[in-house]
Parts: sequence; C-alpha cells; structure tokens
Amino acid sequence: MPLIDILIFAAIALFLIFRLRSILGSRDGFEQKREELSRFNNEPANDTASQDEKVISLHGEQKAINGKGLTFVRQADPSFRDDEFMSGAASAFSMVLNAFADCDLATLRRLLAFELYQEFAQSVHERNKRGDRLEITIDEIEDVQLIDGEVVDNVASVTVQFVSLQTRMVTDKNAVVLEDESETKVKITDIWVFERDTQLADPNWKLVETRIEDDN
Repeated sequence: MPLIDILIFAAIALFLIFRLRSILGSRDGFEQKREELSRFNNEPANDTASQDEKVISLHGEQKAINGKGLTFVRQADPSFRDDEFMSGAASAFSMVLNAFADCDLATLRRLLAFELYQEFAQSVHERNKRGDRLEITIDEIEDVQLIDGEVVDNVASVTVQFVSLQTRMVTDKNAVVLEDESETKVKITDIWVFERDTQLADPNWKLVETRIEDDN
C-alpha cells in the first residue's frame, strides 16, 4: 500500500477518535464534575468519603454515660488520672484565689464556668466600686482529696477538697484595715467542683462550684 494511502487512513482514524471523544466526553471530565456536584450537595463523592461519614455518624450516636462515683468519671474520660487531676486542681486553686484577689477577670474567665464567673466578677466589681483591696496569701496547701465524682450524659464532674493555710487582709480606699488575718495562718477547708464535657475535644476542666466547709 502506498505511503500516501496509509497517511490518509491514519488521518481519518484520528479524526474519528477526536470526534467520538468530543461527543461522549472523557471519564476524567465526568469524575471531576461528579465530585464538584457532590461537594455542592454536601454528598460523599466516593466510597471513602461515605465510610468516613458513617464513622462520624456512629461516633455521634455514642451511648451516654451516667453514674455516680469516680469510676464513671474514669469510664467517660479514659485519660483521667487521679494524681494528675489533683496536681492540676491544686494549681487551679492557687490561680483562682490569686486572680480573685488581684481582680484578674481574664484569668477567672478562663478557669471558671460562665455562671460562677458571673458571681466572681460581680464581687470584684463591687469591691472595686468601694475601693477596697483584698490580699490573699496561700501559705500552704496541706491536703488535696478527690471526694466525689459523677457523670450525667457524658458531662463529668469531680468534687475536690482542699485544706490550706491562708492569710488574708482587706483594706478600704483609704488603706484602713477592715479585716486582718495576716498575722496568723488560718486553716480553711474548701470544697470545689470541676466539670468537663467528655465528648468535646477540649481537655480543660472548668470550676462550677465553690464553698467553704465549716469545721465547727
């Protein structure tokens, strides 16, 4: 067969291929459009995305944990360790009392739950309005104990008892001493409750309740 005939047939074949491609389209182009449409409709574009969605859905339907006691706290939060929690609680104890005395609302906002923060902030504002000044010195934290725990719908709460020696003094705007406990160390037993939603990624516990136990 002459060379010219081969070239003619080759040209015709290429023409037919390109013509067919323009009519039917390419697989790559179809797949790309399908993925864009899936993203627009918030639907999974492939099997992998569908599997991921199922995993997230199953995780969201995780059975709620409820129970009284630290055992349920450990079940709801497998990373919970008694010693580590007590160490962190002791640090928070000092930070909260110092921030309250120093009128440091930014630190209190970070460590306290909303409702308790509102109470502390109101007390700080009233003190500032009067012009009073509070000084708190934590001389020693004698004991820290976890005395109770509870989980309600995966929200864990831990009750901590602090026994500390403190000295305090309150002065008015004229530097006149209103209360003076700075000469002798006073033993105070505080009961604080910390809370955390164990389903959230945030590992931080918030202080939700405080009270002073009467030793008498």
